Amino acid sequence: MKKRVHLFVLLLMTLLIQCVFAQAVKHEEDTLEMPIDTTQMVKQDVKIILKKGSSKIDSLINYAYHFIGNKYKRGGITTKGFDCSGYTMIVFQKYGIKLPHTSAGQGLVGFEVTRNNIKKGDLILFRGRSRRSKRIGHVGIVISEKGEPVRFIHSSTSEGVRIDRLEFDYYKKRYLQTVRMPELYK
Repeated sequence: MKKRVHLFVLLLMTLLIQCVFAQAVKHEEDTLEMPIDTTQMVKQDVKIILKKGSSKIDSLINYAYHFIGNKYKRGGITTKGFDCSGYTMIVFQKYGIKLPHTSAGQGLVGFEVTRNNIKKGDLILFRGRSRRSKRIGHVGIVISEKGEPVRFIHSSTSEGVRIDRLEFDYYKKRYLQTVRMPELYK
């Protein structure tokens, strides 16, 4: 068992480092894509993985990491490909929390939290393709602790499941709201 955990951590670290050094994604106006963050972010994320899942939220985040690198597929809810809401739906489903299979629908569950109170396990929601739209079109799962710069894991159209930061101008302009699922705290 210990050998499998070490192998998983090594594999995950390799994937994360490859993402950091991967060629930057060509930015298109109509997608929610940005290059993955710096090596420092990878080091912080690996600390989360190495930490024993002491809570339901830690376990959920660790489970979410299992899918890093899985490709994007519109309407997808399997390891063959996820769309953004399919990804969050599958991750939360493992912990007994049912979410709708739309990002807009996921914005209606749980309770809204202010930007200053965002913490690990929250769903973070963004406008879709149009910056002017007020409608939710993208969702991810916050993986950072309260008070840290907000990092989230999500399924992007260009690179599949990956990690990004809210502070990236691209996401900051599209941010709409964050919701918390009370079931994570039972």
